[in-house]
Amino acid sequence: MLNLFSTSSDTAGFRLQYMEIYNWGTFHERIFRLAPQGNNALLTGANASGKSTIIDALLTLLVPAKKDRFYNQSSGVEKKGNRTEETYVLGHYGNIQKDGERGVTTQALRDKSAYSILLASFANTDQRVVTIFQVRWFSGGELRRTFGLAHVPLEIQKDFQPFDGKGVWRRRLEASYKGARTLVEFFDGPVGYAERITQLFGMRSAKALSLFNQIVGVKVLDDLDEFIRINMLEEHDAETQYLQLKDSFTTLIDAKVNIEKARMQIEMLQPIAELAKKIKNAEERLAQLMTDKDTAVYWFAKQLIDLAKEKLDVAVKEKEKLEAETRQLRQREEKLKQEERTLALAIEKDEVGRKLKELNDDIERLTKERDGRMASMDKYNGLAQKAGFATNPNEETFNNQRLQAEQRIKEWAETKETCIRKQINAEREQKDLREQMEDLVRTVEVLRKNKNNIPVRETEIREAILEYTGASKEEIPFVGELCRVAEGEEAWETALEKILHHFALHLIVPDKYYHQVNEYVNTTNLKGRILFYRYLPYNSLADIQAFRPADEEAGQVIDKIEIRPDSEYEEWVRDMIIEKYNYACAEDLETFERYKEKAVTREGLIKFAGERHEKDDRPHILRRENFVLGWENKEKIRLLQQELIQLQEQEAELAKTISQVKQEAVEGEALCEHHRRLVELFPDYQRLDWKQYVDLIQRKQEEKEALEKGNDHLHTLQMQLEKVREEQHRLSTTDIPDSTRKTIHVEYRIEQLQKEMDENQRVVASIRSLLFTDFEKAYAYLCELSYDQLKQERGKFQAKNERERKKLENEKRGYEDEAKVKITEFKHPEETVSNRFKDWRADVDALPDAMHIELIEAYCQMLERLEKENLPKYEKQFDGYLQKTLTDKVGEFRMFFSNWKHAIKSNIDMLNDSLKGIDYRMRPVTYIQLTALTQISEEVREFNRLLDEAVPNVQKINATIDGRRIHFYEHVEPFMRRLEDEEWRRKVMDVRFWFTYKAEEFNRQDGRKETTYENMGHLSGGEKAQLTYTILGSAIAYQFGLTKTGLQSDSFRFVAIDEAFKAQDEDKARYLITLCKQLHLQLLVVTPNDNIHIVENDISYVYFVERKEEKTSWLYSMPIEQWKAEAASE
Repeated sequence: MLNLFSTSSDTAGFRLQYMEIYNWGTFHERIFRLAPQGNNALLTGANASGKSTIIDALLTLLVPAKKDRFYNQSSGVEKKGNRTEETYVLGHYGNIQKDGERGVTTQALRDKSAYSILLASFANTDQRVVTIFQVRWFSGGELRRTFGLAHVPLEIQKDFQPFDGKGVWRRRLEASYKGARTLVEFFDGPVGYAERITQLFGMRSAKALSLFNQIVGVKVLDDLDEFIRINMLEEHDAETQYLQLKDSFTTLIDAKVNIEKARMQIEMLQPIAELAKKIKNAEERLAQLMTDKDTAVYWFAKQLIDLAKEKLDVAVKEKEKLEAETRQLRQREEKLKQEERTLALAIEKDEVGRKLKELNDDIERLTKERDGRMASMDKYNGLAQKAGFATNPNEETFNNQRLQAEQRIKEWAETKETCIRKQINAEREQKDLREQMEDLVRTVEVLRKNKNNIPVRETEIREAILEYTGASKEEIPFVGELCRVAEGEEAWETALEKILHHFALHLIVPDKYYHQVNEYVNTTNLKGRILFYRYLPYNSLADIQAFRPADEEAGQVIDKIEIRPDSEYEEWVRDMIIEKYNYACAEDLETFERYKEKAVTREGLIKFAGERHEKDDRPHILRRENFVLGWENKEKIRLLQQELIQLQEQEAELAKTISQVKQEAVEGEALCEHHRRLVELFPDYQRLDWKQYVDLIQRKQEEKEALEKGNDHLHTLQMQLEKVREEQHRLSTTDIPDSTRKTIHVEYRIEQLQKEMDENQRVVASIRSLLFTDFEKAYAYLCELSYDQLKQERGKFQAKNERERKKLENEKRGYEDEAKVKITEFKHPEETVSNRFKDWRADVDALPDAMHIELIEAYCQMLERLEKENLPKYEKQFDGYLQKTLTDKVGEFRMFFSNWKHAIKSNIDMLNDSLKGIDYRMRPVTYIQLTALTQISEEVREFNRLLDEAVPNVQKINATIDGRRIHFYEHVEPFMRRLEDEEWRRKVMDVRFWFTYKAEEFNRQDGRKETTYENMGHLSGGEKAQLTYTILGSAIAYQFGLTKTGLQSDSFRFVAIDEAFKAQDEDKARYLITLCKQLHLQLLVVTPNDNIHIVENDISYVYFVERKEEKTSWLYSMPIEQWKAEAASE
């Protein structure tokens, strides 16, 4: 192995050939050059002449990072802000207090229009040249810097001037040295510049540059252990290694958090999904009930018509049978009357018969009188009973009841007027409803024909225009036929309809039909209103890139509208909406109020230009059947049919009301008629007093019986006559009336059946034909009912349907309320959840709020994605990351620290190789060796334990299914959590602190240890300096690349020492010179004039700095021989 003495040349490595400065500190407005040409040199001059200014220029070139360099080191302490790059460029040289002012003003040689250039050229024995340079100037009051190097010698005057702040000089420089390889390199900043010169100069690392800074102001070491650790050992980037491990750990934890979040979201979404299922089932059942309700109207009407027809046929046949029976009974009655006349004539021809006839006539007359009064009493009783009066009254009761009847007749006259008004109003309303029903039927027919949502009258006018012009619907469409609410934006439908309703009712008339349309519209009474736009070819707003305001807070109307893509007017409609109707769609009032104009809320509050606001919630505006957007109308037809059914139900209710009013009027009129007849038919009581005739009839009857006992033939005739009269009486009073009543009843039934059939027929005609196979399957029992049972069941069915719907609606409302609570908890979880899962809100932000419960399906879709896609994906990712982290990353992390430990021991060995070649003492001859002893703190011991435990036992973790996860949770995660403590991490991850460092002195002859140096406290000043120089020498050899095998020419061999011999005896100063010779270092020594004799035999050039007029500095150079000659002559 070659050591630092393996080269035979004292000029090996990169050495300073020359250095140039322009406008740096007090070196003003000319180029100053220091050119030792690879030899040792001396820089001297009086105090404050500018020696440190030149050394600081060297430091600036070689130590570009401000944190690693220390200006004006010869002063011992740097005053904060006293010397900076900016003060050097401006040329600060002192302070002055002006007359009349309390403060002092800094004096400067230059202003911010100046620029500064520093340049140093190095070369090695292989004729390789590296010229480093830095340029500084001001732009906008700020100091700008350019860092660069060249592989050729450069000079300020030749290569950098004239200078400009726009970079022309840079392009000129690059062009001047343009060749097959890059000869001039520029860097974005000091880091890249430092890395490049470290590489080119063969330095071990950028630490060599900070070591150069330390050498310049070499001081006696106070802490040997710290110096070796910080300056002689490489600092490895443990933090980057940790961050790489942390990235893997973070990725793993993110995957774990994603799993936990997904599981929690699934847990919270599952009840929502269950409620959504219940809501959906309730909605489906409600829809089915509504369908059943609607179908039932048609089915009951249709079924009742069919059953009524059968019942009507039976009734007609029954009527015909009864009419035949009545005719037969009347024929029998006529026959009996003829027999009565024959028998009566035979009795009259007998004398006894004549007497009997007289008695019979008297009895008959008296009986008739009695029966007439009894009949009057019965009639009175019948009327009295219907009128609510007592029957069989005496004269006093009769008179009282007559007075009451007269009073009630007067009262009914007033009540009757009320009933008439009620009936008229109900019938008028019924007429209006029937007209609405007819309009709806006509509207549905038109909608089925036109497949749009445009109102009937506008559609009819358009049809007439099409017929007149010969155009098609596609050529002259309504705007509303070309627009519809976009999928997923249904919650905005009402608001969008309010904004676009008027626009949607416009026709689009192409230019080729424009004249014909005008001609028709102008000459025709449209009996309605039509709106239209003339369409001309134009440039789309999209083509001319018209302004459409972008909005991060709210979408716009155009974003929520889908325009029919197959229409030639698509772009025109889109541009019209953007230009005139593109209101901002604000999700909340806070957003809404931020707009000065043209904004709308989901609930339909519209803000127009000029601060005008409007919200129109009139019922006809909100009814979806009045919406006009869309090129499909199935939903609108369904809603209109539903409205038609509702109107039919209202009309039925009105018919019922009218019937009730009529019935009330009939009953009232009938009651009044009873009162009126009581008053009119029975003016006094005498017409009712039948009891006075009972005794007269009894006496006449006794006389008649006495005569009849003596005449058997007459008795036989009378018996025959009695039987004929009895049968005749039965026929006239019982059989014929009964048959007639039955016939009337049947006729009434037929009339009612026909009326009910007509009513049901109107219902069937007003509703399109429905399939009711499913209905009959669901309600099979209805098919078994008779006509009368079905009539009763109709009302019961709808009432039951209504009850079930209300019950389901209540249940659905309960599910929805519960779901709203769950959704709110999911969208706005507890703070512990949102803190744990930072992106929870981002996950749920796009989901609809609880108020839009109709969009609950979005939560079910999210649950499905989580269960089927996300959670399995996260678990797979976690397992993949887990295997990679456990197998690779943790092991690599431990290997990093293990390698660093070995590197420290190897570095100490290399340093010791260098130190072994340096004679430390001469009597006896000794040398220095460094030792690194392991000294681990409790924190480091904990770190190593946790790190060892984190590295997995592959066989053990693969023994169980969850082995990897268990190892991660028990060992890796605790280790990473511990590393999150930045202070603890800083203490334990710098392996250099795992050792304590000492210096030991050995006898070169026998290798015996002479002394151990642990600290500097017990050493004299000279001993401290000598040990310091020795340790620094080994550090230089190590960091400057002097010990790299085969790379001696690519080593850095230049050092500068400012005030090198200050407060030192000559022996220790000469030891320093000798040490530099041993290391074959080029030395630039900065010292006052009185110490020149120490180095005069070891230098080739002397550079003298002089300050003129306390402002500017000048640099003079001469060879050492010339200096010696001049010194000898003085």
